[in-house]
Amino acid sequence: MKLVLMRRDFVRCQILSRKISKRHLDSKGLEKFKIEYFGFMITYYVHEKMTLLAAKAYQTIYDTLNKADDELKAKLDPESKETTSSFQNFVIYVLTGPYDNEKVDLLNIIVK
Repeated sequence: MKLVLMRRDFVRCQILSRKISKRHLDSKGLEKFKIEYFGFMITYYVHEKMTLLAAKAYQTIYDTLNKADDELKAKLDPESKETTSSFQNFVIYVLTGPYDNEKVDLLNIIVK
C-alpha cells in the first residue's frame, strides 16, 4: 500500500485495502501493522474526502495505543505523541465531517 500511495494511485490503494482483513489485524502482536495500515487508510480517506472514515481510522489508532500493555506502548509510542495527535485528529475530523447519525454517535463517544 505504501508504494501505491507514493505513486498517488488511490484506486489501487482501495483495491489493496480490501484484500487485508481488519479482523485479522485485531490479533495480538499485530498492533504495529494495524497502526501502519490505518495510517495508510487515513491518507486514502483524506484524498477521497471521506472525513468520517478518517475519523474512525484515527479512533482505531488511538484505541490500539490505549489498550496496548505498557511494554508494547513504550515500543510503539515512547513519548505518547502519536496517542495525543491521533485523538486530536479524531476530534477534528468528526467535527468537520458531514452531519448524519454516524457523526452523532462519534460525538457521543468523545463526550464520554
